[in-house]
Amino acid sequence: MGQLRQGFRYGLARWGLASACVLLVAGGAVLGQVAGAPKPALPATPQPSCIAECHQPIVNHTVRHDPAAADCSACHVPVGDASLHKFALPVAKEDLCVRCHQLPAEKHSHVPVAEGKCLECHDPHGSEHRAQLVGDPNRDLCLKCHNEQFMKKAFVHGPVAVGACATCHTAHSSALPRLLISDANTLCATCHAETGKPADGMHVHKAMDQGCVSCHDAHSSDHNFQLRSVAPELCLSCHKEQFDRMTVGAPVVHGAVTEPGGCTTCHEPHSSKLAGLQRAGQPDSCLKCHDQPIKDDRGKPLTNMAKLLATNPNKHGPIRAGHCTVCHDPHAGKTFRLLPAEYPAQFYAPFSLDLYALCFRCHTSDLVTKTNGAGVTQFRDGARNLHALHVNQEKGRTCRACHEVHASQRPSHIRESVPFGTSNWLLEINYQATEEGGSCAPGCHAPKKYARPKAVLPAPKETMGAPPGAAASPTTGPGVSASPAPPVPGVKP
Repeated sequence: MGQLRQGFRYGLARWGLASACVLLVAGGAVLGQVAGAPKPALPATPQPSCIAECHQPIVNHTVRHDPAAADCSACHVPVGDASLHKFALPVAKEDLCVRCHQLPAEKHSHVPVAEGKCLECHDPHGSEHRAQLVGDPNRDLCLKCHNEQFMKKAFVHGPVAVGACATCHTAHSSALPRLLISDANTLCATCHAETGKPADGMHVHKAMDQGCVSCHDAHSSDHNFQLRSVAPELCLSCHKEQFDRMTVGAPVVHGAVTEPGGCTTCHEPHSSKLAGLQRAGQPDSCLKCHDQPIKDDRGKPLTNMAKLLATNPNKHGPIRAGHCTVCHDPHAGKTFRLLPAEYPAQFYAPFSLDLYALCFRCHTSDLVTKTNGAGVTQFRDGARNLHALHVNQEKGRTCRACHEVHASQRPSHIRESVPFGTSNWLLEINYQATEEGGSCAPGCHAPKKYARPKAVLPAPKETMGAPPGAAASPTTGPGVSASPAPPVPGVKP
């Protein structure tokens, strides 16, 4: 019997690291062991054992498996002739660990757990990491198997880059697919809380209800922010029908819609305090691109609008109100410059109401259809409507001949000059306002003046019924000029 015990002891020593039970991946507390527990004190006088006689390195591990430190026979049993020092596991290797370590049986299991391959992640005797893991669970453990799939992309999620998979995944099993710790949106929000919530007064992108991973790859991607593809292609995976309604058949499509980055140039992808998920209000949002000379799809230069607005104080009403989209469609338009309705592009044009449909959305057509301008416009000579005189002709001058539609130095958006002809010669207006009208000396006709008639006020009440010949008040009586009539709202002089 003594010889058998001695053979058993030395047999264990030779068997050493051949086979043992281990735990599985990082992060799981398991029954029967405290991960990272301090080393148990060794007897003052060494006793004969596998460790003391042959396997001393096991004692030097920072974290040791309890049976490895005290009782090798828990996992190893002698087989056959004791002198041969052959040992076997008491049960099949895949079933050995679960004799002590009963893991929760969740719906989704890690493949090594399901196959009983605990040794894929755990050392059966000890290691320098908690739970006898064979690698650092916050650095490189998972990458021993999952390296090729994630690490070759251009943009890698932070936890993936350092191997901290346990930030999002449980090690052994989970009730959720992909061994997630919690549902995807809740999980992402633990780090990315800045995406906004409706309770914060935010407009939230409906795609958020489908989960962050509908747009982002949780591990890595060849696109910035781990996007699954670039905008506008990514956006069109949901919004194609709406996009087609706006753009198919449209002669002009906004460049910002089709260029890389696309929709996210103007729209926040997650949430915004502005309707339509706008990144900023107008015109600020528009001026992020239109703050420099750029060209349209035909190569024609567009005005540096930021500079124009900064240097011209008299701005068109929609711009003052912050609504560029009153006159420009942000996605696609039926006419040049993304205009949503007809507006003449030339200096001269035959008049028709349809040609000025954009202007007549706000301004009354009486401005150019009535020859009597009284009560219609202050741009009149006596009662003669000078707007109608200029515009309502077979070779009519269009609005752009005299007005800068965005902003100008002068009231009523009067231009200093206007590009004329294919050479874009700057035809000067030379407009001068007077108390009763004004004058201009443009390149298209000789200098001319116009004047509105002075208003005649009725006699004051105190003179009504006075004897014939009674003098009227020198300041309020009949025939005394009054200030020019105030402008009619919405009507240009």
